[in-house]
Amino acid sequence: MIKDGSIINDLISIAVENNINWNIKYAQHPYIQFLIGDFEIDVVPCIRINPGEKPLTAADRTPLHTEFIKSKLGQRNTDVRLLKAFFKSVGIYGAEIKVQGFSGYVSELLVIHYGSFINVVKAISNWPIKHVFIDMTGTYNERDAVRKFKSPVIIIDPVDPNRNAAASISRDVLAMAIAASREFLRNPRTEFFMKMHKVAKPVWVLPTVVVRMPYPGNTSPDIVWGGEIKKLMVSLTKNLRKLDFKVIRSMAWSDDRSVILLMISLNELELPPYEIHKGPPVNSDAAEGFLKKYINEPSVIGPFIRGSRWFVIRRRKFSDITDAIRHIASMASLRHLRSSLNDAQYVKLKTFNDLGGIFGPEERSIIEEFLWARPWWLS
Repeated sequence: MIKDGSIINDLISIAVENNINWNIKYAQHPYIQFLIGDFEIDVVPCIRINPGEKPLTAADRTPLHTEFIKSKLGQRNTDVRLLKAFFKSVGIYGAEIKVQGFSGYVSELLVIHYGSFINVVKAISNWPIKHVFIDMTGTYNERDAVRKFKSPVIIIDPVDPNRNAAASISRDVLAMAIAASREFLRNPRTEFFMKMHKVAKPVWVLPTVVVRMPYPGNTSPDIVWGGEIKKLMVSLTKNLRKLDFKVIRSMAWSDDRSVILLMISLNELELPPYEIHKGPPVNSDAAEGFLKKYINEPSVIGPFIRGSRWFVIRRRKFSDITDAIRHIASMASLRHLRSSLNDAQYVKLKTFNDLGGIFGPEERSIIEEFLWARPWWLS
């Protein structure tokens, strides 16, 4: 590749000359996505490097990975396909920030290391939850590797021993992989290799709010998820609890094309209009300021003493969940999701009937799966 980046313009020219629809995407560097029929084909430029040479971008290792896998995998392509299908059906396939799961390369390394699909599943079923360590290069002992990489799953990259090939895998994904592997070994069935699964409806649902907003156009999912969706969900969960909303579960989902769903289940969707506000101890230096602030405030009840502290009962700032979410989101530092949030729809769910007709079939399926909360493979 020419290092000045002109290959991007060459790829665009190829697309135009062949009447191929295309988008320019951005990750660590720009790349082109060709749209051919129902397929999205990512063409990611990279710089040719030799084994042991430091890559300039993450994509530069890919040709070396391909050469290594070809030299070691042998006739076990079917085992790799089975493992990838298994991971996909459980929802833990993909190194992207949205999933934080097992990449295709890691799937291949696992088959090479353990020998077959079934051996991989058996090994995962016995993995420890604290951390997993695999080093086919013999570069590290486990203690040094854990100290250096600080990840739940550590698989030393055979083409670059300074890299953890499994760095993307989160602890939640590790736990899901262990549990699903145990279930498969207990009750193996073809559903574990299928893409779509029917999810049963619960008899009742937790009070839930769904925020439906448009996906920001022409933006890499890694940027949208890593830079904004995940941070927004953390901020919402933390600040809703500060406002006395008791968050039980939360999840974000997107088709990465047109829509984003933020789903939050709580104890209740509306709080009483008043709250008890705890003040300082009566012998604190801050007591005078607290009393001065509230003594002539007609909208509060108190100040009064309970135990050794001053208290007041005051009007709650936000009693409705949608108002609280709008306020928290307005304070968040968002670049790509700001306009999407401005156009967001808020749907409160107390029964299945509240889903109404606003959601498409795929969205409805995702929401029902969230409300059910049970992995499809539990039998």
